[in-house]
Amino acid sequence: MNTPAPPGALVTGGTSGIGRAIVERLCSDGFRTAFTGRDVARGLAVADSTGAAFIAADSTNRQAIDRAVDESLSWLRGRLDVLVNNAAIVYEGPLESTPDDVFDELFEVNVTAARRYASAAFTVMRDQHSGVIVNIASDSAITGIAKLPAYSVTKAALLSLSDVLAAEGAPHGIRCNAVCPGATHPGMRSTATGFASHAENDAHWAPAPSGRHGQAGDVAAVVAWLASPDAAHVSGATLRVDGAASAALRGVTRS
Repeated sequence: MNTPAPPGALVTGGTSGIGRAIVERLCSDGFRTAFTGRDVARGLAVADSTGAAFIAADSTNRQAIDRAVDESLSWLRGRLDVLVNNAAIVYEGPLESTPDDVFDELFEVNVTAARRYASAAFTVMRDQHSGVIVNIASDSAITGIAKLPAYSVTKAALLSLSDVLAAEGAPHGIRCNAVCPGATHPGMRSTATGFASHAENDAHWAPAPSGRHGQAGDVAAVVAWLASPDAAHVSGATLRVDGAASAALRGVTRS
């Protein structure tokens, strides 16, 4: 009897933080996993510890994205069951003074690259008549964060992209959902403030009403559920993983 091939997953930006936690979780759940990133040393370390395949790729380079998808399909033996668009960059500063080239790069990495990866995955998943796309957005996409206005704009656009992909994918057995983490450890470091450590970054943000910052594993667990058959009828959803932070903000606003 032939043993069925394990499901295949591709995670962008999987060398650290939330991305790394997602790679680790999908591997532990039995997915044959490939992941991308720009930091070769960190990528090889994650590959060594998880057994996943690391593909060096810059999300601002269209040719690099095409190559990354081709290489991942080779590793995944031609099957792509899950795509997680996690790669992102952040910038802190007023929108009015955000340089055009910085805003363009934010949009290129946070939105355009996600669309390109999703388009490539769509072709494979449509032929399979099955597949899951998960876009890692942010609580800033829902409420906006004054410290991160340009980032908030790009993540809001990613939510819209998720809705469109869900609607277009449904007739082909493709689901798409968005996950919106709040302040999460280990967190992203702002290109403007250049925090020296994750601890310094975490101290920059207040804990959620739950009394703590989120953990990367909290987000990975939600991604794993969305990738599972248990979420077979969930598509076009936006899931907050923020310990009630955005709910509390709405409550204060309405009181």
